[in-house]
Amino acid sequence: MGMLDTVRVSATGLSAASAGVRATAQNVTNATTPGFTRRSVVQSVSEPLRDGVVLLGQGVSVDAITSDRANLLGMRQLRAAGDSSGSATYRQALAEVEPVVNEVFADGPRSGLAAFFDTLTAATVDPSDPGLRESVLRQADGLADQVQRAANGFSELQSSFSDQMAIEIPPLTQKLQQVAMLNRQLQSAGGAAQAPDIADDLNRLLRELGEQGGFTAHIQSDGIATVMLDGHAVVYGETARAISVDSPNAVRIQVDEGYVTATPGGALGGLARAYDTVQGYIDQLDTFAADFADAVNTTLAGGFDQDGNAGAPLFTYTAGDAASSLAVSATATSRTLAFAGSATAAAGDGVNLDALLALESSAVVGGQTPADALSALTNDVSLDISSAAVTAVRDGLVSSDLDQLAASLHGVDLDEQAVQLTAYQTAYQASARVLTVANDLLGTLLELA
Repeated sequence: MGMLDTVRVSATGLSAASAGVRATAQNVTNATTPGFTRRSVVQSVSEPLRDGVVLLGQGVSVDAITSDRANLLGMRQLRAAGDSSGSATYRQALAEVEPVVNEVFADGPRSGLAAFFDTLTAATVDPSDPGLRESVLRQADGLADQVQRAANGFSELQSSFSDQMAIEIPPLTQKLQQVAMLNRQLQSAGGAAQAPDIADDLNRLLRELGEQGGFTAHIQSDGIATVMLDGHAVVYGETARAISVDSPNAVRIQVDEGYVTATPGGALGGLARAYDTVQGYIDQLDTFAADFADAVNTTLAGGFDQDGNAGAPLFTYTAGDAASSLAVSATATSRTLAFAGSATAAAGDGVNLDALLALESSAVVGGQTPADALSALTNDVSLDISSAAVTAVRDGLVSSDLDQLAASLHGVDLDEQAVQLTAYQTAYQASARVLTVANDLLGTLLELA
C-alpha cells in the first residue's frame, strides 16, 4: 500500500469519527426532546482492493445514521397511550356528573321525594286542612322541578361531551394528512434508516393520534405507517381518509363515495363512553319519573277530591322524555287532591291518602320502591366514578411502564453518550495522527525524488 492509499484510509477514519461525533451531538442535545430516539452510526469495513494476491484495506464506510427504535414496542406504546388517555378522559368526564346527584350541598330528587311523602304524612292529621293540602301540592311541584333539574344537568353534560368531540375532529383530520405526507417523505428518503428525523416526527404524530382519538398503527420495517381506527384504515401509504362526527359517540370515515362508522378511542373514546354512561343515568331517571307519576296518578284515580269528583292526575310528563318534562298538572289544586275514599265521605276522610302513603314502601318504580330507585341511580354514579378512577390508574401505569421500557432501550443515556464521545474523539485524533505521519512520509519521498 502506497502513502497515498494510507492517506485515503486515514481520511475515511476521520469521516467515520466525525459522523460519530455528529450523531452523539444530536443525541445529547435532544436528550429531553419528547419522542426522540437515540441515533447510532452504522459503519462497515470498506471493500478491499486486490493487489495481486494481496487484499489491501480501504478503510471504513459510514452506511447510515439510524435511530434505535423497535416498531413492535412502538405499536404497543401507541395502543397503551390511547387506552390511558381514554380512561383518564372518561374519569374526568364522570367527575362532572357527581354534582348532579350529590345532595350534600343542594336538594335533589331524593330529598324532594322524602319531603313529598313527609307532607302526605302531615296531611293525615287533617286531610281537609287547606294549608296541609297546599303543602302537598307545593312539594309535588318541588319534586318535579328537582327531577327536571337533574335530567337537564345530565343532558347538558352530554351536550358538552359531544361538543368537545366535534371540536377535536378537524385537528385530527389535519394530523392524519400530515402522517400521509411524512409517509411520502420517508418513502422518498429510502425509509426510516435514512431519515430518522422524519421517522421521529411520524412517531410523535402517531402518539398524538393515539392519545386523542385511539388510532392504532402498523409500522413497516421502513417506518411507513398504516393508521387504523376501530379496525378501519384511515391512512395507508400517501392516502389519508377524511373523518367527521357521525353521532354523539361515533366517528364517520369517508370511503370512496360512502363511509363507515367507527368507535373512537383515546380522549374521544372517553368522551363517547361518558356520553353513553350518562344516557344510562337519564334512562334510569326517566323510568323513575314515569313510573312514580303513573303510580301516584293511578292511586289518585281511585279516590275523590273535596268536591266529590273522581281523582284527577297530579303529575304530567311526555312519554320518552319523562324526567325533563315531569310537572304538576296545570289543573291540579289543593281541592282536587283525591284524599277521600268515597264521593260522600266526611271532610276528614283520608282513606285514599293512606293509599298514597303506601306507595313509599311499594315496588312501583322498576320493581323497586321510589326511594330505592333514586338511591340506585346515585350508587351507580358513585360506583362508575370509582371504577373509572381504578381503570385510569391501571392504564396509566401500563402506558408509563412501556414508555420507560422504550426510554431504557432507545432513549439517550448521557453517561453512555459521554463514553461514546470520548471514543469518537480518540478515533478522530488517531486517524488524524496517521494522516499526519503519512503526509510527512509522502513529503520525504517527494524530497528524495
